[in-house]
Amino acid sequence: MPYALVVGDIDLVRSVGQAGIPLFVCSHYEENIGFHSRYCRRPVHVARTSSEGFARDLIEFGKAHGEKIVFFSDDDRAVMNFSEHREELGKYYYYNLPEHSMVKAVLDKREFATLARERNIPAPVMFTPSSLEELQKIIDKIPFPCVIKPANKHDWWHPKFHEIVGPYQKAIRCDSKDELIHWYKKVVQINNDIIVQEYVAGNDAHLYSINMYFNRKQEMLAYFIGHKLRIFPIHAGVATLAVTVDDPGIRDLAVDIARKLNITGHLNIQFKQDPDTKALKVLEIHARNSTWCHLSTAAGRNITGIAYYDMIGQKCPLPDRYETGVKWLDISKDVKAFLAYRRAGEMTLGAWLSSLRGPTVHHLWSLQDPKPALMETWYIMRRRFRRKIVSGAAPQE
Repeated sequence: MPYALVVGDIDLVRSVGQAGIPLFVCSHYEENIGFHSRYCRRPVHVARTSSEGFARDLIEFGKAHGEKIVFFSDDDRAVMNFSEHREELGKYYYYNLPEHSMVKAVLDKREFATLARERNIPAPVMFTPSSLEELQKIIDKIPFPCVIKPANKHDWWHPKFHEIVGPYQKAIRCDSKDELIHWYKKVVQINNDIIVQEYVAGNDAHLYSINMYFNRKQEMLAYFIGHKLRIFPIHAGVATLAVTVDDPGIRDLAVDIARKLNITGHLNIQFKQDPDTKALKVLEIHARNSTWCHLSTAAGRNITGIAYYDMIGQKCPLPDRYETGVKWLDISKDVKAFLAYRRAGEMTLGAWLSSLRGPTVHHLWSLQDPKPALMETWYIMRRRFRRKIVSGAAPQE
């Protein structure tokens, strides 16, 4: 049985492992808790996923292993880097990705804006100003409210983001021209590859995420839909609580989009539904799994395992259905989300507690795989202790 190489979060590690697939966990990060999962046969230390060294290290590891390995990742940069070097990496790894030009186009929001217009994909109106002067020229065409976002989400993962912009968020809402110019001047100090996008009406509970897997004939072999109940930071963040649903309208629209893009492999599309018109708009699209793909596994359909068997060309023994009403919870972020929603007057303690009922899989905590959560707690305590020591050190003479 071929090994899998997982470049991703603990949810992806557990999904692969619970399919009975032997796996290696791969990361540049020494404190990657996936290394401590019961499913990890061996940690693989590599260069950062955005560096040239990443592909080189994968090649060297593939050569040393001696048998082809199945590649999985929920990291955009790892997917992009692998895709760029697919010809050489394909000697050592099973993979299923669209053409490289399409991988690049869906991961870069500027290119996707053009693609959406050309292929009639229902996305919010998007603008891609390259300078303040260009923004000022087109500002009368921009509908308000709007949001300003990085072209690639990791562009804003910068040590000075909090200092220059404020608390991290995936997008910043702007209700006026003055606000847009104000925030534009700040974010371009971090990275000037940005998009300005029409704001889609509705609150955070109108967000949906569908994950699909297509074989090389572009046939959909599996999918699941998650309804995001809360996100953090609120109004512009990542899911902290999601629940499985099944909506034929979302599924059929997503399949149509995938075929317009000639997608193979994993595809994640994030939608927002207008509460009045019920129209769905594409907010983001990724040529990979969602970072909370373990929700699908907990609900009964291991989309990652189904992909594994397709890539190695064997019949899949795993069940092909999932239960609705199963929840995925990142409790540490969800507590922060609840406090923020309560401050905004959008949630009560009773509503929050009620939302936690029902069958739930946790992002971090697992009785079947407890060590990652214990190590995460240890790493947090150790980092805080070190910061305290540094901040309390006597000044040097």
